[in-house]
Amino acid sequence: MSLGVVTALDDLYEGVVMDPDTWTDERMQEWMASIDGESVDKEAIKVLTRGIRRAQRMRTYWTGRAGGPPDWRSRVDQSLAGQAWRVSLDLAKWSLAKNPDPAVFGIMAERFRWVKFEPYPLTYETWIAQYSGPQ
Repeated sequence: MSLGVVTALDDLYEGVVMDPDTWTDERMQEWMASIDGESVDKEAIKVLTRGIRRAQRMRTYWTGRAGGPPDWRSRVDQSLAGQAWRVSLDLAKWSLAKNPDPAVFGIMAERFRWVKFEPYPLTYETWIAQYSGPQ
């Protein structure tokens, strides 16, 4: 499930910025409960909780606002930018520690670029050679 939680956070962010009126606090808690039932640990739950708080802020920003970019990622950038993507990066790093593979690394490197505005400094091959496993 490790990569799935990153995708689930993307789905939450997309839903909140594209249709904020349907994402009540109750619905967000239901979303969190559905994730909590998966194989996530306390560290991931803390990161996901931060993601909920960011989603609530984005919901407030987009509620009642006319227009906006058609792409949900651009809407996330417009409302919170790096603050939202930092949570996604942290979750991607958690996922990579749980499941070190090229696909998860690619997602983490992409999120790193969104937060830091520069490419991740290592390739997957270099990273995996240095990786020492879960701490």
